[in-house]
Amino acid sequence: MYKKGCHDNYVGANIKVIRVFFNYLKNDKDFYTGDFQRLFYVRKEEIDIFVLSPEQLKFLIHDKAFETQLLPSEHRIKDIFVFGCTTGLRYSDIFLLTNKNFELQDGEWYLKLKSLKTKTFSYIKLPNYAIAIFQKHQPKSDKTPVFGKISLFNFNKTLKKVGEKAGFTTVIEVSREKQGKTQKITKKTDITQNRFCDKMSSHMMRRTAITTMLILGMPEHLVRKISGHSHSSSSFNRYVHYAQAYMDKEISKVHSKLESY
Repeated sequence: MYKKGCHDNYVGANIKVIRVFFNYLKNDKDFYTGDFQRLFYVRKEEIDIFVLSPEQLKFLIHDKAFETQLLPSEHRIKDIFVFGCTTGLRYSDIFLLTNKNFELQDGEWYLKLKSLKTKTFSYIKLPNYAIAIFQKHQPKSDKTPVFGKISLFNFNKTLKKVGEKAGFTTVIEVSREKQGKTQKITKKTDITQNRFCDKMSSHMMRRTAITTMLILGMPEHLVRKISGHSHSSSSFNRYVHYAQAYMDKEISKVHSKLESY
C-alpha cells in the first residue's frame, strides 16, 4: 500500500480491519490461525485542519459585491455553508432540517434538533443572518427539507468555486505521513490544487464553527455542548489546540507592546 502512494491513515484503517477479521475467526468462529494479528501496528496520522478565519467567514456573510458574482446554485451553496459554519451542524444533519427545527421564542429564533450521528439534542440560538438564510429557503411544507437535496460531490465541487470567487486562493502546504514520517504534498503540475479554496469541503463547516467559537472567546464547555462533543472527545481537543495557536499569536502582540518602554 505504501508503494502505491497510500498514507498512514489509509494503511492503518486497512490493517485494523485485517486484525479485527482474524480476531473474529479466532474468538467467534473457533478457527485458530495463530496470534500474529496481535503484532499488527495500526498507524494513525493527524491530518491538517483547514478552517475559515473569522474575517473570511464575515466576508461570506456580509459582502454584497461578492454575492453579485455568484450563480443562483453557488449562492445556495454559500448560504448552506455559512449556516453550517455558524451552527456547527454536521452535513448530514443540515439536510434533514425542516421548519419544525426552527422555533421562535420571545422574539428570538432557536434551532432545535437531535444529531443523526450522536443522538444528542442541541438547542442553538440563531443570529440574524442565519435567520435570513432560513427564511430565504423556507419551504411551504413542514415535511420538506429547508435546504433541499444535493449530492456531497456537487456540494463540495460548487463550494470550491465559491471559495475561488471569494478570493480564498492563497497557496498552502499540505503534509501527510508515511510510516510515521511527514511528507509535504504538492502538485507542481497544477498549482491550483494547492490553493485554500481547493481544500474547502463540507467538513470545513463544522470545523470552522467550533474553532470560531473558541477563537472569539466562548468557554470550551459551552462549545462542547453546542457541537455535541463529549468531555473526553479527542477530536474536539484538536480544535482547542488550533484555537490556542491563534490565541498565542494574539497575546504575543500584547506582550510585545508591554515589553517596549
